Amino acid sequence: MVYTIFVPVILKEDKLQKINPLLALIKSKIGNPKKVIIGIYSETLSDENLLSELKLFDSCEVFVYTNNSFSCYEGPYIEAVAKSIDEIKPQMVLALSSEFTKSVLARVAAKFSSGFVADCIDIKFDESSGKFVFIKPAYGSSINAKISVKDCAITFVTIKPRGGIECLCQVKKEFEIVKKTIEIQEKSGQISFIEKIVREDIDNRLESAKIVIGVGRGIKDKENLKYAYELANILGGAVGVTRPLVDLGWAPKELQIGQSGKIISPDIYFAFGISGAAHHMCGIGKPKLLIAVNKNKDAEIFKIANYGIVADATQTMKSFIRVFKERLENC
Repeated sequence: MVYTIFVPVILKEDKLQKINPLLALIKSKIGNPKKVIIGIYSETLSDENLLSELKLFDSCEVFVYTNNSFSCYEGPYIEAVAKSIDEIKPQMVLALSSEFTKSVLARVAAKFSSGFVADCIDIKFDESSGKFVFIKPAYGSSINAKISVKDCAITFVTIKPRGGIECLCQVKKEFEIVKKTIEIQEKSGQISFIEKIVREDIDNRLESAKIVIGVGRGIKDKENLKYAYELANILGGAVGVTRPLVDLGWAPKELQIGQSGKIISPDIYFAFGISGAAHHMCGIGKPKLLIAVNKNKDAEIFKIANYGIVADATQTMKSFIRVFKERLENC
């Protein structure tokens, strides 16, 4: 039997080149015979040259679904992905992890009464059970949990692939694009758009930064985030935050580090006003140098920090800014 894997790609969320590590994972971890179908969902795919960024192997096919209903909310994608699955009939639906994609796939999985495993980092095949096992960090990344899905015709999975993984095998130079039309019911009366505001993204480079300035609730005020950005600019780093700052509306979700946010791997991590809760610390990897600043001398983060400073987080940031500026001026 050919094992069919469906990879839905929501173009508003996923850059096509970011799919390549996921394809490399599929190629290396899921044995033959297999068929991989990539479904790209876009309001309009105006530049088909984008598809050349995909590094496909022989068993890959590409379907492109376009519809004017695709927009800023999940409803049309839920319906479209469900219809694609009805047509393709895969054994596994595998996608990159993002909050939007997880929201879509969780509801599609419910439509099919299927299991859903989110934010995994690896896939393994268990010879004893004849099933795939999905690896996911647990208990603050102190262990890797093995998760299997039983008694489901389709398994839904999202993956946070590790950076730098690429297809090492020979990739397809040319491939056929199958364009699909998909009917989506109108959702008028359920959701209406009042206003659309386009936020100018800050080039924060959080996931690739070698130096990260992490800030938590200990900075006391939203206005004090400006000092984190200033310090990051001086050091050529990026800013990340704990979940409470996102919940308070002080910072966008894109800056959240941790189990329900981004997984990073900096060389140096500054933790200002961060207590050291496990769900945040599992997101910072294993930095070579961790410098923690917290007013509470008993904060958990001091147990793992290379250097700990018992002081006010905001005032210490200001001092660091002053000192680093002086050092750089004298260089």
